[in-house]
Amino acid sequence: MKIKILAVAAFAVLSLAACKKAETPADPAAPAAPAASAPAAVTPAPTTDTVDAGTGVPECDQYLEKVYACISDKVPEAQRDMMKQGIEQSKNAWKGISDKTALAAQCKTAMDQAKTSFGAMGCTF
Repeated sequence: MKIKILAVAAFAVLSLAACKKAETPADPAAPAAPAASAPAAVTPAPTTDTVDAGTGVPECDQYLEKVYACISDKVPEAQRDMMKQGIEQSKNAWKGISDKTALAAQCKTAMDQAKTSFGAMGCTF
């Protein structure tokens, strides 16, 4: 029961953090910003932001790695830290669970739920 509550809580934190407030549209009466003469092409640096899963349960390690990669790649920067903290809290809570079979089942359920919720952001698992 405790594992289920932790998994649901982690999923809820991640789902809520993924919600993005609508951006305020620009004021049409405001003067337009001057156009740049030649915008420079900016290539984003490849991300090396990863999580050290290390739970010892393959299903949980896979969940943590894939969700963390999705957060690093698809979630707006302003929301990443809060979501990554949720991942770290889940990981730390899972380390204390002795029944690894039940934990594996919970992580599989969390992965199935993440496929739906993070799929809306363009992540594929």
